[in-house]
Amino acid sequence: MSQPGSAARRWRALLFAFAFACTLGALVAPPPARAQGDDQEFPPDPAAAQPAGLDAAGAQLLLAAPLPADADARYALLQRQWQAAQLVNDRARYVAVLALLADAGRGRPGGEVWIRRYVSAEYTSGNSGKALEACEAYVTDARLSLATRAAVALRQAYFTAASGDRGVLGRLWSRADALSTQALAAGGPGTEFLDVDRLQVRSELERRDGRMDASVATLREGVAAARRIVAAERPSRANRMTNAVQANEALDAYGWLDGTEGMLVYALLRLDRAPEAIAIAEAKIAAWRAGQIDDYFGARWHYRLAAGLVETQQYAPAFDAARSAEDMLARSGSAADSHTRWLAREALVRSLIGLKRWQEADARYAEFLAQLGGDALALERARDNRLVALLAAKAGRVDEALDVAERTYRYRVRLYGADSPQVREAAGVRAVVLLQRGDAARALHDYDALFAATLDNPGGWLDLDARGLRGFVLGIAFDAFLDFVTERTLAGVALDEAVIDRARQVVDRTSLGATQRALGDSTARVLAATPALRALLDAEQTQRQQLAARFGALTGLLADEDRLRKQIAAPEFKALPPDARKAVAAQLQALRDDVRARQAGAAEAREQLARQRAAIAQQYPAYADLVMPRTASAAELGAKLARGSAAEALLVIAPREQATLVWLVDADGRASFAVARVGAAALAARVAQLRADLDLAQAPAGRAPALPLNELYGLYRDLLAPLEPHLGSTRSLIVATDGPLASLPLAALVTAPPATGTAPAWLLRRMAVTQLPAASALLALRRGADAAPAVKALLGFGDPRFDLGPAAASAATPTAGAAAMRVIGAPLKRDAASYDAALGFRYADVPPLPDTRLELEAVARVLGADPRTDLVLGAAATRRAVLDAKLDDRRVVAFATHGVMPGELPGVSKPALAMAADADPQASPLLDLDDVLGLRLHARWVLLSACNTAAGEAGGPAMSGLVRGFFFAGAQAVLATHWGVESESAAALTAATFAAQAPTRAAALREAQLAMLDGRLGAGQWTHPFYWAGYALFGDPGP
Repeated sequence: MSQPGSAARRWRALLFAFAFACTLGALVAPPPARAQGDDQEFPPDPAAAQPAGLDAAGAQLLLAAPLPADADARYALLQRQWQAAQLVNDRARYVAVLALLADAGRGRPGGEVWIRRYVSAEYTSGNSGKALEACEAYVTDARLSLATRAAVALRQAYFTAASGDRGVLGRLWSRADALSTQALAAGGPGTEFLDVDRLQVRSELERRDGRMDASVATLREGVAAARRIVAAERPSRANRMTNAVQANEALDAYGWLDGTEGMLVYALLRLDRAPEAIAIAEAKIAAWRAGQIDDYFGARWHYRLAAGLVETQQYAPAFDAARSAEDMLARSGSAADSHTRWLAREALVRSLIGLKRWQEADARYAEFLAQLGGDALALERARDNRLVALLAAKAGRVDEALDVAERTYRYRVRLYGADSPQVREAAGVRAVVLLQRGDAARALHDYDALFAATLDNPGGWLDLDARGLRGFVLGIAFDAFLDFVTERTLAGVALDEAVIDRARQVVDRTSLGATQRALGDSTARVLAATPALRALLDAEQTQRQQLAARFGALTGLLADEDRLRKQIAAPEFKALPPDARKAVAAQLQALRDDVRARQAGAAEAREQLARQRAAIAQQYPAYADLVMPRTASAAELGAKLARGSAAEALLVIAPREQATLVWLVDADGRASFAVARVGAAALAARVAQLRADLDLAQAPAGRAPALPLNELYGLYRDLLAPLEPHLGSTRSLIVATDGPLASLPLAALVTAPPATGTAPAWLLRRMAVTQLPAASALLALRRGADAAPAVKALLGFGDPRFDLGPAAASAATPTAGAAAMRVIGAPLKRDAASYDAALGFRYADVPPLPDTRLELEAVARVLGADPRTDLVLGAAATRRAVLDAKLDDRRVVAFATHGVMPGELPGVSKPALAMAADADPQASPLLDLDDVLGLRLHARWVLLSACNTAAGEAGGPAMSGLVRGFFFAGAQAVLATHWGVESESAAALTAATFAAQAPTRAAALREAQLAMLDGRLGAGQWTHPFYWAGYALFGDPGP
């Protein structure tokens, strides 16, 4: 990775920016108008902080100078050494000098600023445990000013939020809040940063309480406040060469801004808004490359970028970014046990795990654990015995791994009880090690325990689905199980049906996990609109916190018990007088009684939590389906499938690195299984090529590609043909898959080898095809499928006016029958819009969709709707019009507009529908996932015409989240497009679908597609699959 020139590094002194927390237990608000940090950067002027006449060689001499005995001279030299340490990027000396300045500055005008700088530098670049100890001494020192004590108290609360327990944090925050309130009321020097500091701490408290959207909003407020301080503190050009004090204050302010923006990046990642977080980091790294940001700040933005890339599974560039951050921090002298180094190394290890470079991941993790030395706080934050065991096993040290796994399991049994989710997770870790050892029987027994906690118990999944480094634990365990099933099947070893179905459930659960994270915080709107549900969830959260507190207390008691047992077992104990030995034994017995009593209390608390979750699922099943979905067995799924003339089957396809797993579940609950010898990368390449060959709109004019019949047959042969005997009389195939394969219309597969003179054997001729985000979604959809249909036929929104200018009103008019192909629904490009202050891009530049008006009018005619009252078009088709409309009395709700996937437009990090521009510049025109979840629908169909929401790998989880959002809102099925479709044929196909007198939705779409394929619809001009295969039905294919 390129670096700025040495001149840029010389002229800017490094100032430490405050760290932001990224706990191991959590890394997944409406989308912002634009990404913070992409403009209005206020780095300090380069000349301002550089000591006059000092170069690198001079700085080294200055650092080597002995400190004089005279207090004033000593203080003056320390300040120059502080600047020298910054100049040569010596972070270790930087921290040491600040520690001396914190003492030397006492009683001097402005001297207490060094205390605030020191505790922050010690935490992030030095020893975090030492930093917390220092904070306590400073906060309780009544000789210090109120502003300094308040600032340090806030830092102490912030540091504790990263890894401390809730009780301690509550007490520290209460003290910090009181001190800072008094200091702000008094005003004066040292209070200028307190507002930003309070906002940082408040955001951490909100994160700890699970209020991620509130945490992001608070951090945005903090960024704005920090920018105002930077602007105010920035030295003028006239003063920048002479006013060193003002220059250093400007650097202080920039440090606050950098730290707050960094916290914002991690908060966005917790909300699964990785595209926005990545955009912020990339903009900062661009500034670093331009010499506007020093290496230390640049290093921090590299590991922040790496964290975002890991979240989007871009592991190779994440590794490069994390390695650059680690190298830069090491060169600058940041301590190995500092919080900053930990964040860089965490990203590095996570990227190596994602790349499955096990030996390197194991070595890197062991190396930085060893380097943490005596910093107990840093070691507690970084060490995870589950990860130690898994990495050791993957690296081939199986005996060591098994020892760690066994000890972890036994300790968790003592702490949590044998039937707890945490113990079952430990069993899963041991199972991975046993598989590596070749002991499949014992491993499968342990996997049964893990699956009971994660697949059979949705609440257990919530308890164990951690983020950060620990979040890889379940992924590694599940991957190892799927690899075992794959390898045994390819080797011809017969596996038990229960094992095969567990593998399908693992695939279902992990795919649900991806869309779960895509939904992010979007349940906030639902909660706000449902006070009773909010109350139940608040109670559930309180019970979770109480349970965690009980286990936290037990952890301390078990440590005391272990200490006393070791004391009694020691030879020195036997030399004690009998009374002394008896007293210790009595103490141990009392401790054990206390442990048993507290374990019983914790068990009861866990049962209360389970009852609370059951109440939520019973009273609000739709919400439970959204956030705690069940992972259904083959028998449960089969019971929901139709038989007879409309016989259904469920096809589950899971591409893996070396092979693709395929299941077929029939109405009897039987699950047939096959493994195709084609890996995920090869499958993705084949799908991409097929999409390119089928998408005529992307072909050069007059040069349409040949129909890829052999390739379409090849895909059928590899994936479906092995299960051909079990397809039998299937008339409706429900496909659950994700990734690139979900972007290909499987109805266009060819079921027999192509032959000259013979019509292609399209799968569509044999059966209808429907898609699901995950297999278990079928249970939720069919639970409410018997409700009486809505009274009215249609409410449609289309041809939204994106540009309110007068010229645009007459520019986009639909015209039927033009010779050139007019495509609607092509993906939006990032360069299709430019930034503005309100939205993050110039909304007026979004391409208009006048032809969608024709499509909606055709649908209205066949449904008997009145276009004047049942269609909302043009400038009237706003987001507000959708939110204010009564939708639950319509059988069909249609949105004929662009679908916007995360990353398609700047600043957009949630899936959304582009509605008409609003006259109010502050009103968002995007109907996003939050809005969809808040809709009340009773629709058999939601039509997303021109949305292109089914297309492409990038929108995978987001698209699934949007579809599931419509399911939650009350829709039974969503009709969307795989690619940009030709406008006239699209209008004909959707109208024919809704006009079909078919028994099911899937059959209605199939009838319309067959009519187009056979030439009965379109007079033979639309027989190519580009026209008839472009639409996909998601959801329930039934009536």
